[in-house]
Amino acid sequence: MSRQNLTGIETEELVALEISKMGLIAHKPMPDRGIDLIVTSAEKPGKSIKIQIKGRGPIQTNQRFRWFQIRTTSKQREETVYEGLPVNESWRKKVAKADLFILVSQKYNEFWVFEPNDMESLIKICSLKYGNRRDNQDGQQAEVDLDVEFNGKTLKDIYRSHLGNWQLLEKLLSC
Repeated sequence: MSRQNLTGIETEELVALEISKMGLIAHKPMPDRGIDLIVTSAEKPGKSIKIQIKGRGPIQTNQRFRWFQIRTTSKQREETVYEGLPVNESWRKKVAKADLFILVSQKYNEFWVFEPNDMESLIKICSLKYGNRRDNQDGQQAEVDLDVEFNGKTLKDIYRSHLGNWQLLEKLLSC
């Protein structure tokens, strides 16, 4: 098993553990179609949240421990082009699938909780640095690097309120 796959499994387990500590129920949907966990509450079993988890392992040759790739499928790229959008906008399909994104930096034991509109903002900011990379231009991925600077501050500082923001799950489930 690749280190990337192992990181994915580990970070999904870490997030599920945190969710269970809150008294919420997390399960992995089958088949996996771009959503890593479905979260419900015993109090409101009819309401659920779709979560996409992106993990970054503790060992990185590039020393980027808060850098996450939002990878797209060939189907998402085809649909984007069919809809008349540039292929490098395919990440929007991925972002639209989830109610929440949780970015996990294992090295720092950080859980960053974002809604889709925040992910869109982060991707747009990070595209200033990474947007000209071939895999981004080809629509294969978009990137979120919380250590990137924007207007003189790192994104991790700008979005500090999203670190450990587990209350967002409870808020979405109570609506």
